[in-house]
Amino acid sequence: MLLTREPREASPREGAGLGVEVGLSFPFLAAPPPAVLRGEASLEGAFLGAGSGDAHAALAEALLRHLPGAAPSRVYVGNETCERLLPTPRAIGSWVASAREGRLAVSLVLPPLSRDGLAKAEEAVRALDGVEESEVVANDWGTVHRLRSRYPGLTIVLGRLTHKMLRDPRLADCFDSPQAPMAARAALCRSGELAPGFRALMERYGIGRREIDPFLQPLEADEWESRSEKVSVHFPYLFVTMGRACLLGAMHGEPAEKFVPGAPCRSECRKYAVEFRLPVPGENGAVKNLLNRGNAYYHAVPPSVIERILGRLPSSRRVDRIVVTVPGDGSGWRQ
Repeated sequence: MLLTREPREASPREGAGLGVEVGLSFPFLAAPPPAVLRGEASLEGAFLGAGSGDAHAALAEALLRHLPGAAPSRVYVGNETCERLLPTPRAIGSWVASAREGRLAVSLVLPPLSRDGLAKAEEAVRALDGVEESEVVANDWGTVHRLRSRYPGLTIVLGRLTHKMLRDPRLADCFDSPQAPMAARAALCRSGELAPGFRALMERYGIGRREIDPFLQPLEADEWESRSEKVSVHFPYLFVTMGRACLLGAMHGEPAEKFVPGAPCRSECRKYAVEFRLPVPGENGAVKNLLNRGNAYYHAVPPSVIERILGRLPSSRRVDRIVVTVPGDGSGWRQ
C-alpha cells in the first residue's frame, strides 16, 4: 500500500500528485528501508524523517502543496558517482522484493564505469531481468552503448551527470538576473541537447527518458519542452562535480596514500558528509553551501528554485517525474 494524504489505498500511479511520478533515491543505503517501501511511511514521513534539515523540510512542504496527494511510486537503487557502491545481485534482489511488497517500481542507478565496473554493472542489470517497470539509469555513453548492445529490451534512462550545463553554485544563479548579458543567458541557460546530432543519438539508443538537475539558472523553455523524451528532475541537490578520489575515504590514510584514485576505503560516505561554505564573489561575505558526498559535491538548492520548477509541472508536457534523494542511511548524515 502507498499512502496518500487521503486515508485510502493508492496504486503507484494514483499516488503521484497530478500525474507526476515521485521517486525516492537512496544512493548510500545498502539495504532497503522497509517502512518506506512497504508504504508504512507517508511522503512527509519519508522526507522529514531524513534528518537532513531545511532542504528536505522545504521540499516536503512544496511538494505536497504543488502535488497534493503525492506518494512515492519508484525507488532508485545505487550510486551515480562511485562504482564501489554498485549493489550486488543479492542486494538488488532484496530491494526488488521490498519494492514489490510496496508496489513500487525499481530503477538501478549506475555511475560512470571503468572496464571492471562495467562487468559488475552487468551482473546488477541481469538481476533486474523480469522485474516489471524496472529501468537502468546510465551516467556515461559507454555504459549506454554496452547495455543497449547486450540488452536490447532494457529500458535505459540517461542520467543527469551527462547533462552539460553550468553548475557552479557561486555563479549559476547570476544568470537569473536582468543585468546578465543576453548572449550569456542564452548560452548558459540551455544545453546542446536539442541539436540534430544529439537527437539522433537519443533515437539510436532508444532512450525515452533523461534526468536533469534543479539548476539555479532558469533553463530556457525549449530545454524543458522541445524534446521527444520524458524528463525527470532531481531534488533537492544540484550535482556540481565529482572526481576519482574521495575526501572521506582519504581521511584515515597516511599522507602519501591520500587522494589516490582507487585507494581502499571504508565506505565512510554511507554515514558521513562534509559541508563547505564557499564565499560568493562580490557578495560581501555571503556564502554558498557545498556538500561533499563520497567522491562528489552537491548543492542544496534554495526554496525559490524548487518553487520555480514545481510551478511549471502542471503545464509541462515532458516533465512527469521527480526524484528525491534521501541522504545517508535514511536517518541523515553525520557532518
